[in-house]
Amino acid sequence: MQHRSSFRQANGMSLVCFVTILLFCLSFVGCSNYCFVLVSNPGGSISTSSNTPSCQLNTATGTVRLRVTASLAPSAQATLAPAAIQHIFLTLRGIEATPSVIPDDDSADWRELAPKLATQPEQLDLLAANADSCDQKQNAFADVAIPADAYRQIRLSLSPNQPATDESVPAENACGSVGFNCIVRADGRIWPLVLDGPSLQLQIPPDHISGGFFQVLPDAAVNLKIEFNPQSSLFFPAGESVRLLPAFTVAVQTSCASAEMLN
Repeated sequence: MQHRSSFRQANGMSLVCFVTILLFCLSFVGCSNYCFVLVSNPGGSISTSSNTPSCQLNTATGTVRLRVTASLAPSAQATLAPAAIQHIFLTLRGIEATPSVIPDDDSADWRELAPKLATQPEQLDLLAANADSCDQKQNAFADVAIPADAYRQIRLSLSPNQPATDESVPAENACGSVGFNCIVRADGRIWPLVLDGPSLQLQIPPDHISGGFFQVLPDAAVNLKIEFNPQSSLFFPAGESVRLLPAFTVAVQTSCASAEMLN
């Protein structure tokens, strides 16, 4: 009788230890891909299952308010002198962020920061004058809710210069017949932009994000600024086109409400 009581106590202690260790491990692993379901049997044994399609524990979201701006426009580009560049037009069809430092292109962890671009691509002038003000709406996108997390990489997806017939295009095109991504020089000539690599994507790695990442907190808004740096970008003439190696940085800005409280 005493032996049976000791056996039950040992089983009970083992069960408590198992659950405690499992919960401790799960607190580090997270629930991004699957859940564990614990089933305790009357005899003291315990079983686990990971067949639940998705984990519903981590559903907190925050809001991202996004702007694409430029630092002070350069007076001229050495590789294209003496003709200065007046405008750099890029047509965006997607802006995404991921928590991963080295993400897969097709990973489900990519989160859309400007979902309307998929059906309504927008052409931006990277050298447009941008006032550093909360009231400035130029090159700004609607607020979007994404899962709360620390995001470590951003990518910009561009429309091709020669899109397919079923692809959406912007209502207005400043590049004319050369495509949807171009530069306009001081003499009025328009040259198409050519980007390196087969995919029309511009990656912004962690070392170009202030602090290495931006944090989206639950039920809070973050004001995100993607800034094009023409002084750090490289331009190479390529016949009647220009090859561009752009440089972008990402930083979190103080919200208007916070700035007003400080004044």
